[in-house]
Amino acid sequence: MKLSKWKYPSFYLSAVGIANTGQWVYLLAINLVVLEMTGSALAVAGLYMIKPFARMFVGLWAGSVIDRSSTKHLMISLDVIRALLIVSIPFLDSIWFIYTLVLFIQMASAMFDPASFTYMTLLLPEHSRKRFNALLSFVHSGAFIMGPALAGILFMVGSLEMALFVNVGAFLLSAGLTYLLPNLVHGNSTSNSKITYSNIRSDWHLVWRFSKVAFPFVIVYMVFQGVMLLTAALDSMEVAFSKEVLHLTDAAYGSLVSIAGIGFLIGSICTNVIVKYSTAKQMMCSGTTFVAIGYVIYSFSTTYMMASIGCFILACFLSLANTGFMTFIQENIPIDMMGRISSLYGMIAHTIQLFVVLIMGLAAQWFSIQEVVISGSILMLIVAILLIVIVTRLAAYKIAKG
Repeated sequence: MKLSKWKYPSFYLSAVGIANTGQWVYLLAINLVVLEMTGSALAVAGLYMIKPFARMFVGLWAGSVIDRSSTKHLMISLDVIRALLIVSIPFLDSIWFIYTLVLFIQMASAMFDPASFTYMTLLLPEHSRKRFNALLSFVHSGAFIMGPALAGILFMVGSLEMALFVNVGAFLLSAGLTYLLPNLVHGNSTSNSKITYSNIRSDWHLVWRFSKVAFPFVIVYMVFQGVMLLTAALDSMEVAFSKEVLHLTDAAYGSLVSIAGIGFLIGSICTNVIVKYSTAKQMMCSGTTFVAIGYVIYSFSTTYMMASIGCFILACFLSLANTGFMTFIQENIPIDMMGRISSLYGMIAHTIQLFVVLIMGLAAQWFSIQEVVISGSILMLIVAILLIVIVTRLAAYKIAKG
């Protein structure tokens, strides 16, 4: 592809990279702000409950807004809104006001993600999407490493408030880069653009009809999400597992997270090579299988070295799985319905995720943490193998039908 054709994709990647780096700074800073204000680990845990609730609420109607709006201008507005909300946090002295602002920030993020994904799909020709998704995964891995590192530097040389203000600057810079992108319009954004309850309800029915027609796609989508939901649930046990089972110090736990970040970065680099020779389904299936294997190794680990190997493997193949999944979605969802379908499906996934996290948390009270993590990782591997079986049988069915 000519260099000029990568001009706008480069702007998009830069905006995503800057915003994601800022989000990591925000995540660490808001955790410490709440901890300093309350001195309660439970209050910090409350921050992690806000995200799925926000996405559950927004998912009901966000897709209708996205598919009837200019995604470029919506992305800019959401970046600016998040910047304005974050800049207000240092001036608040009530934990409940902070929770409220965090809720609105998460709601804006819940709208931004599918809007950004829809715009990306509009921006790229079909033959470039798989390669671009691999590059996007590389950008995310870079933000995963740069964000916490930048936050650590800011905490040492400045303050939590400074870190939040840097995050505000990151969102505004992201909005500025997005402004340089072309204004791409799809069919629904120019017709029937009013957001009414009647339109939202008709959109729900439209997604339901699509789901019935594209039922094989829905099955593959939900099984893949099953693996990702289990990763989120197991991640919620990560600190307790490291402390109580592996008996790691804070420094050792930090290095374990760093190893995962390095694995994610290396995996992203490898994905950019593999993407040329693999289909979306192959990447999705192989990626999820090795992610599950990494979690199994981690769950059975009794030493730092064994846990490091598991963390490296699962993080390394996460990029491959996500790149395949993003490409799979782009291949199967019509662009003019992408916002509605991804938002509603995401709402269902986050609802299930909330219950899975709660169930695993309760199970950890009745059984040992390692038993719960082992059970979750084995279940993840079973679901990953199920994904391979479903994709293989669907491919065989299509060949036989053809």
